[in-house]
Amino acid sequence: MQDLLDQLQYLGIPRREAEVYLALLQKKEFTAPEIAEITSVSRTKSYEILQNLVKKGLCNQSYMNGIKVFSGVDPKIVIANILSEFDEKKKIADNLQKNMTELFKSNVNGGGTLDYIEVLNDPRQIKERWMNIQRNTKSELLLFTKPPYTAPLEENIQEEAELLKNNINDRSLYEFSSIKTEVELKTFISTIESYQKIGEESRIVNELPMKLAISDETITMLALTDRVSMKPSITTMIIDHPSFAKAQKKVFESYWADAITIEEFKNNLNKYITN
Repeated sequence: MQDLLDQLQYLGIPRREAEVYLALLQKKEFTAPEIAEITSVSRTKSYEILQNLVKKGLCNQSYMNGIKVFSGVDPKIVIANILSEFDEKKKIADNLQKNMTELFKSNVNGGGTLDYIEVLNDPRQIKERWMNIQRNTKSELLLFTKPPYTAPLEENIQEEAELLKNNINDRSLYEFSSIKTEVELKTFISTIESYQKIGEESRIVNELPMKLAISDETITMLALTDRVSMKPSITTMIIDHPSFAKAQKKVFESYWADAITIEEFKNNLNKYITN
């Protein structure tokens, strides 16, 4: 019964109304006092809740020997009505998103002096923006990969595999200094090997200065260490400027030159992992 209550609440039915509706399903007809006896709802409150259920189409009201009685509506009908409301809300939400997106685009394209810089803080928004950049890369994608991650690394393998079908030059540097346990180490190695299997060029370094992605020497996405805590931050900047991207590429190449392969890393774990 508790599961049913929780699920009805999830569908938008208040808890006490859900409790009364479930009670109504257990017998053909109830009076309000009878409902109060088998639920946690008081007799006075039961009248109000039953009327709410009648208005919402979850309950039928009739009279028997001059006494008002209530019966639960078939759950198939109730669920169908709830789903139809969701469909209507989805249409409204889709239309709202479309209109707000047009408003947002008009603002983005308005022509400010720093329109080529975005600053994002929401993990979901960062992830969506990253996926968009990745999907639209045409020739080259360079990455500094380090925690914190907005999603587990292995979740992006399929997306990257699709990207590599277009013969993209895809190179990624992975930081290993944050690895603390044997489980983390095994996951780290197996994840990188999975990326290599789909065609990514991968190398390993002890520590990276930032999270970084450079797409087509044009778009740079980066997250710097917080200056107060000195810990990596998810606050992310996206800079759509070729000059900046090319400068960051030089940084990438310098780290790439000093990095090691996954095979070298595996063959010298005692040297690189000291914990």
